[in-house]
Parts: sequence; structure tokens; C-alpha cells
Amino acid sequence: MKRQMKLYVGLISAAVILIVASLCLLAVGDIQLSFGQVFKTLLGDRSDNIANIVVWQFRFPNLLAALITGGALAVSGLILQTLTRNPLADSSILGINAGASLGAVVLLSVASRIGLTDTSQWLPFSALIGALISGCLVMLVNRQGSPIRVLLGGVALTSALNGIILMLELQMNRFNFEKILVWLSGSFWNKDTAFLLKNGAVALVLLIVVIFFIPVLNSFTLGTKMALGIGVNVKTTQRILLLLAVGLATVAISVGGAISFVGLMAPNIAKRFMGERIQYLLPMSWLLGSCIMVLAEFVAVNGFGNAELPVGLVVAVITMPYFIYQLFTQKTQTV
Repeated sequence: MKRQMKLYVGLISAAVILIVASLCLLAVGDIQLSFGQVFKTLLGDRSDNIANIVVWQFRFPNLLAALITGGALAVSGLILQTLTRNPLADSSILGINAGASLGAVVLLSVASRIGLTDTSQWLPFSALIGALISGCLVMLVNRQGSPIRVLLGGVALTSALNGIILMLELQMNRFNFEKILVWLSGSFWNKDTAFLLKNGAVALVLLIVVIFFIPVLNSFTLGTKMALGIGVNVKTTQRILLLLAVGLATVAISVGGAISFVGLMAPNIAKRFMGERIQYLLPMSWLLGSCIMVLAEFVAVNGFGNAELPVGLVVAVITMPYFIYQLFTQKTQTV
């Protein structure tokens, strides 16, 4: 009972931190708002015109984008770590982000050659194709179930895809080069509410599907032999879960570009508080991933005066020390 109470306290604490961080993102900026003004505006009060414009038109799209990308990347990372049994697994490390970015770069390159100017509606689809190809290659590498093998394969795949991206970039005109540079640096490039709501709905549907796979994911934490022992069709289930992980990563990348390490950091921190049970890891990972992105967006917007940094750069600075720590910890465990 005490253990379960601690789990619930951890979830509630993470939810409170996320709410406070979200309110800070909506309140703090060039135009300062009080928490009271933000609350009233969110509850539908239209009497304060300035607060309504600032919250709904300028800051709420940033918050929505941060919640979509952070939550989707965290859950995607949790699935990948469970499938590969590697705590260092993440869509950015395994080459899925690079594959999605390559899909976007190929689309822009082809569009510039045929004279197509509006590519925003095709960008998520092209990113999904690239991410799926990368995900399939990763699972082929992981056939032997070796955590080190899949990690090295992902690093090699990422390097190869980034090389192809660089070659395509050098052939682009200045306009498309700057456009893809925004994507690769990790930025909320499209803050249109309809675009964000559509991607948020897709992420929500995928998350609901993942919830139905919680018992299966729990069996995978004990190994594929255990999963086979309780009657799980391992190969089919792995493919479905990989598709879900790639789909969530693609939604996040479509909204925020090539953002790294959120899917690595959030599940690993969640495991320190929640243990290995997926029914607690899943919501905690989502909450922590969303917290990381909201805090990173807050720093990107408010931490450097009038200059707004790419949120992906801030995330990399925040998460890189933890990745190095995990890398050395994993090396020690493997030896």
C-alpha cells in the first residue's frame, strides 16, 4: 500500500510541475501576465482583450506544441527501450529522427525542382515514410536482441542519413536551405492552431492504442521468452509497437522538427520513481516528457532577451549531460 501511495504521489507531483510550468509559459514574456489573468482567460473570460490576445494567439500555440512533442517523444522512447531492452534507445539515437528529417529534406528538394511552393501538408507524410524506413532497419539490426548492437546500428544509421541530408542541403537554394535548417535545429515551425490540433489528435489516438498494449509491454520487460510463455505473438506485436513508436515520433518531429533525447531522458527518470511497471511508467513518461519540452520552450523564449532560440537546441543542452551519464552507467552494467 505504501509503495502504491508513493507511485500516486509521484504522478501527482509531476502533474503539478507540468501545470505550473505551463502557467509560467503562458504568463511570462515581453507582456507580463499574472496567473489570475491567465486562469480567467483559459476559463473563457473575454473582458481582458490584451490577455486574450497574448494567451490564445501568441503563447498557447507554443504550449500546445510543447505538450504534443514532449509527450509523444517520451512515450515513443519508452516503447523503443522496452522493445530493444536498451535504456539508451531513443528515436534520435536509433536513426528514426534522422530518417524523418531525410524524408522532409527529400520533399523540399523535389518540391523546389518541380516548382511546388506549399509543402506543409505533405511534410508529415514524407517524414513518416523516412521514419518507417529507419525503424525497419533498426529492427533488422535488433534481430539478435543485443542492446549494444542496436545502439551501434542506430548511431551508424544516423551518421549515414545525416550525410545524405548534408549532400541534399548543399544542392538547395537559399530559401529552402533556411527552411530545412529551422526544421533540423528543432523549432515549432508551424504554430497554426488547426495544424497543431490535427497532430495532437493523431498523437492522442496513438497514445490510446498504446494503453491497450500495456499488458504486452509489461511482458516484454521480462524478456521475449516470458512474452512467448504467456501466449504473445512476439514478432507481430513487436511490429505493431514499432509502428506506434515511429508514429508518435513522426507526429513530434512534424510539429517540432528534429528534437533529440527527450525520449531517452523522460522514461529513464520515470523508471527511477515508478519502477518497471508500464501502467505507471507510461503516464509518468508522458508527464516528464511534456515538462522537459515546456521548460525548454520557456527558456528558449525568455532566457536570452529578445532572441528566441530553437527549442531543440535548449533541449539538447538540458538533456546531453544526462545522456552522457546514462551512457557510462550502461557501459558499466554491460561489462
